[in-house]
Amino acid sequence: MVANPMQKKARNSFLLGVLITLIVCILIFILFYFLVIDKPADEERGEEVKAYVLSQDVDSNGVITPGMLKQITVYQSMVPSNYVDASSLSNLQSQTTDGNLVAKVAMKANTVVTSDMLTTSQSKTTNDVRYVEYNMLTLPTTLAVGDYIDIRFTLPNGQDLIVVSKKEVKSIVGDTIGLEMSEGDIVMMESAIVEAYIMTASKLYVTQYIEPGNQEAAIATYTPTDEVKALIERNSNIVDEARTILLQRFNSGIRDLTNTQRNSYSATQQENLETKLQEEIENAKAAREAYLSGLTSY
Repeated sequence: MVANPMQKKARNSFLLGVLITLIVCILIFILFYFLVIDKPADEERGEEVKAYVLSQDVDSNGVITPGMLKQITVYQSMVPSNYVDASSLSNLQSQTTDGNLVAKVAMKANTVVTSDMLTTSQSKTTNDVRYVEYNMLTLPTTLAVGDYIDIRFTLPNGQDLIVVSKKEVKSIVGDTIGLEMSEGDIVMMESAIVEAYIMTASKLYVTQYIEPGNQEAAIATYTPTDEVKALIERNSNIVDEARTILLQRFNSGIRDLTNTQRNSYSATQQENLETKLQEEIENAKAAREAYLSGLTSY
C-alpha cells in the first residue's frame, strides 16, 4: 500500500519535532549540569592560593636555597593547611643570614613544601671551626659523605660516652673521615684519643643519625681530664659560650669512673700511647697517598 504524501510529510515533521525536542533537552541538561550540579564541586576546591614546590630532590637535612623553591598557583583544597606561602617563607628566611633553609625530611622534586618540613639554616660557622681528619675511629660499613654522626668512647668497663655529637661527614678516604670541628670539639677529641690509646681495651667509634633533619643532636657526656679542663679555661680560641658549656659538662663523678679504668693501665700507658700515635701517623700517610693516587687516576 503506497503511503499518502500528506501522511508521509506529517510523519517526517513529527520525527523532526521529536529530534529537535531531544536536542534541546540535551542542551538544557548540559547547561543545568555546569551551572547547578557542578557548581558545588568548584566551591569545594576553595579559592586559588600560591604555594611553593621544590625544583629538585633534597635529602634529609639538606640545604634548600631560595632558587630551589618554585611558586605555583593551586586550589586551597589541593594543598595541606600548613603549606608555605610567600609570607611564611619570608618569615623563615628572615631568621637566617643567607636565606637558606634546611629540610627536616627527604623530599622529591615538585613536593608541595609545608612548614613542618623546614627548619632554619644550620648554625652559623664560628671563627674557631676547622676541617679536621681522624683515622682512629671504628666506622659503620654504610657511612657516606653527608651523613651525620656522633663519636662515642667505650671504656673497658662498658661505660659508653659521647665525645662530640651530630657532625656532618665532609670526606671519607679509606678509614679517614673529615669533619668540621670547633676548637672545643677538637680539644675534647684529642683528650678522648689519648685516653683511648692508653686504655687498649677501649674503643672510639662512630654512630649514624637515621633522620638528621628530625633528630636533635645528642648530649655529649664524655668528661675530659683535669689537664684538658685547665686548657679549656685558658684557651682564647674557644668562644665564650662554648667554653661555658664545656666547663659545665665537667663532672667529677664521671671522671672518677674514667680515671679508675685509666689507672689500671698505668704500667703500660706510655708504651700504648707511643704505639698508637705511630699507627695514626702511618694511617694518615697511607690515606693521603690513596687520595693523591685517586686524583692522578683521572
